[in-house]
Amino acid sequence: MPIIMALLVAGCATPAPAPAPTADPLRLGNPKAGFTVALRSEQEPPRIGAPLRLDLQTAVDGYLNLYFIKASGATGQLLTNYPVRANEPVSFPPAGGKRLQYTPGPAPGTETFILVATRQPLNLLVRQDIRNVKKPRTPVAELNLTGPQLVNRLRGALQRRPPPDWNANSLQLPLLPPLSQSPPAGTSPYAAGPYPALQPLPAPPRMPA
Repeated sequence: MPIIMALLVAGCATPAPAPAPTADPLRLGNPKAGFTVALRSEQEPPRIGAPLRLDLQTAVDGYLNLYFIKASGATGQLLTNYPVRANEPVSFPPAGGKRLQYTPGPAPGTETFILVATRQPLNLLVRQDIRNVKKPRTPVAELNLTGPQLVNRLRGALQRRPPPDWNANSLQLPLLPPLSQSPPAGTSPYAAGPYPALQPLPAPPRMPA
């Protein structure tokens, strides 16, 4: 009986919840800024292969720069000096940006996003920093920087600005695995399609008397 009860309890156990996103894990926030910067994900946690949507907001008129560090270590920039009004809700991808999308993965792990709000435009990168500079129609800039290099470049550039001029936030999102393609509910994965209805068998011939 104890063994049966243990099996029943184990079968009823709820799965462990997905890891929660980590707010400003890079500690880029500026306590002397005098205004806040918000960075949230609409999908928590996001799934590998599914387009990501982020909510962005700053409490002052200014410019937004949005960067990413993929689970693989690759880095890039999603928004460059995007003008906003104070407390204006902004989404990524922005309205009208059909080609401007970000899809997590394919490597599993944790993806990091960095949002920087400045009162004046931020010129952080030079031509040599951009990996896909020869692809002008590519909406997302892929960078020749590692994650630590990008973070250190940001810290240095922001610290040279007056403290009231900028603020930043970071967000780490653990990724869920991609959804497996399964057959529609109520169907068999082995079914090849609808089968024809069975036809009655013909009656056997009569034997002569």
